[in-house]
Amino acid sequence: MKTVPNQLPWKNEPDAAACNFALGHLVQNLSHRMTLNGRIHAETYISAVGAIAGYAAQRTLFVCSPKMGVDLNRVAAASGEQYWFGDALNRMLVPKTEADGNRCVWSVAAGGAVRAGIQPQQLPELEPMFRHVASTIGQANEGSSSVPSNHQAQLPARDLLRAVWPTALICFSGKFPGSDRDFGAAPVAWWSAIAAQAASRPIQDVKSVLAPDIALRLLMESAIYCSKLDQLQIEVR
Repeated sequence: MKTVPNQLPWKNEPDAAACNFALGHLVQNLSHRMTLNGRIHAETYISAVGAIAGYAAQRTLFVCSPKMGVDLNRVAAASGEQYWFGDALNRMLVPKTEADGNRCVWSVAAGGAVRAGIQPQQLPELEPMFRHVASTIGQANEGSSSVPSNHQAQLPARDLLRAVWPTALICFSGKFPGSDRDFGAAPVAWWSAIAAQAASRPIQDVKSVLAPDIALRLLMESAIYCSKLDQLQIEVR
């Protein structure tokens, strides 16, 4: 994997200031949200970052591509629950071209893992991660990671996403409880890129307690799984 300078993709856009604020607040507030008694559970934190990035990718895709093509399908599991599969969704997570690298969670998170000390040639392969996530759908271990059992998050990925997605929405909105200041809302079209950009630093932050290759697998498998979840499973209306 070739690493390139990570420039913010919205740098020259009219909504740049709102996106910058959303990114900064997401990174800061999510770490606070995941802290209990002054401590943070590294695996759960990393999985939460991935969960937000994956689900945000789906929300951005649906806004930017309202007409769903043949490469995006809604699939029912034996339980009757619905999940999204398709190349269009996968391309939101994994860049197809180098130019898309700063918009996709895989390239940004992998860059964070490299900066945390892993060699580029040691990065985990993507295909086994996608296969693992798909194999858990409808099973007792649905949403779990392929990492060793002692490195699993403290909550199933779906429950974790339900817990942290409201925090992400507040950050995207630019309005914070207890504050009169309105930073401006980041458009949904940029949610995916904002959440992807938030996936780099956490892997570096926890490197002293969680190896970057394990952190990257946790984050990415959480992102892949949560990108497939139906909106009705996550957002209570």
